[in-house]
Amino acid sequence: MAARMPVRRRHLVIQLKRLRREAGLSQDEVWKALGWSRAKLQRLEAGDFQRLRAGDIMALCQIYKADEAVAQELIQIARDSRTEKPWWTQYKDVLPGAFLGLETEATLIQEYNIALVPGLLQTRDYTAALMRTSVDIHGEEEIRRRLEIRAERQRAVLDRDNPPMVMAVIDEAAVRRQIGGGETMKSQVRHLIELSERPRVDIQVLPFAAGAHAAAGIPFTILGFDGTDAAGSVVYLETHKDGYYLDTDEEIARYRLIFGRTQGSAMSVEDSRDFLERLLV
Repeated sequence: MAARMPVRRRHLVIQLKRLRREAGLSQDEVWKALGWSRAKLQRLEAGDFQRLRAGDIMALCQIYKADEAVAQELIQIARDSRTEKPWWTQYKDVLPGAFLGLETEATLIQEYNIALVPGLLQTRDYTAALMRTSVDIHGEEEIRRRLEIRAERQRAVLDRDNPPMVMAVIDEAAVRRQIGGGETMKSQVRHLIELSERPRVDIQVLPFAAGAHAAAGIPFTILGFDGTDAAGSVVYLETHKDGYYLDTDEEIARYRLIFGRTQGSAMSVEDSRDFLERLLV
């Protein structure tokens, strides 16, 4: 069984490795510069540690020349890990970019969405149309920057050398809702068809005819990092502005059961592709 790595610890590890790579430093260069042992840095980057020292994280952030906001967040995670309060349980206080970092590292992504096409699978025009209706986004310049981030996110996940297995169950409402108008939606549907032909992307449509189903409720994403074992997974529950992470074995098992049953209620991958093609007629 894979060792459990709670959400904030995983976020910390991902960020530290990213900072080192961006600084252009090897592990050997870092541990020698800090006077550490090679094993200490290796354990830290593997998430194989019992306790975190804020001073160690501070030293790493300094040598990596990390942005002040990022450094303070990582140092606070180290400090919180020494308190009695369980710091790895349900929470929403990580930076907004945390989900993107976790998603980029995932080897398995299972997502259920109700009213919208999942972000990873959206076209630029579809995303722009959504952003223009948001009360939290102001002006075309902000939309442009967010679209660049979305495009980079999609490339980092779907187009990397070893892409994750992506399994998406999309409610019929999401592909029938005319976001951005008829031509934008046709382009979006064609994009879904093209993605579904990739060997590591499964897209299933949950039809209205399915009636009540196991996933009735809010959208969710299961990110797997160590195969199919629950100990290597995180559940992300999306809300309007924030999100919640769940990582106990019970919670992950529950959402995997929900996702599996929802897949069973949805059309097969092949039938879903045929259904999407009929929408273009």
